[in-house]
Amino acid sequence: MQRYFARIIRAIVVCTLGVGGGVGLFIFICCVIFNVTPHAFEFAWKAGLIVGLLFSAIIVGILLPMDLSAHLFLAKGLYREVWELEQTREVEVDGTNKEVVSACRQALLVVPYVTNVSDDTEHLITRAGTGTSWRSAGEELEVEINGINANRWTLKCTSKSKGKNVLFDYGKNYENVETWQRHLTRILEENVINQAKRANQ
Repeated sequence: MQRYFARIIRAIVVCTLGVGGGVGLFIFICCVIFNVTPHAFEFAWKAGLIVGLLFSAIIVGILLPMDLSAHLFLAKGLYREVWELEQTREVEVDGTNKEVVSACRQALLVVPYVTNVSDDTEHLITRAGTGTSWRSAGEELEVEINGINANRWTLKCTSKSKGKNVLFDYGKNYENVETWQRHLTRILEENVINQAKRANQ
């Protein structure tokens, strides 16, 4: 939660200085060229500061409530890392190597807006990418599979935004890992049931 508010403060500072600084510089140049006022610098930095603060207020006033509501709606009381941009889930599962890799791939394909899934069979890593949606420009998902013994595995799924300077993800990374974990569990449970049925026949 502290890092979440730190990102918001950083956004306010960057927007205020970036947009405000650009506007202030533009106004200063115009004042110098057209000789509008003898106090060009003072007028420019005040105007830039006002525009920068207004822009920051609009960004935070609109985007922050949307992001907060998306996180709170998706979390449904389970606030584990819900405010972090990069989301990680670790699960331990039983099954053969082939079953686990197949289930992991199927679970990734169910994640909303997934466009491609690739397997690195040598290092037991499955990667996926999502396309653009109204909430983000896309995310990168990676599932690392580590063996505990012959039939037990630890799976670590990570979802992060493709862009490095993303401030709000509207709960998209959280939704990705939760969807993957939920469907992975369901697929593996169905595999166990099917194996039991075949054994009883």
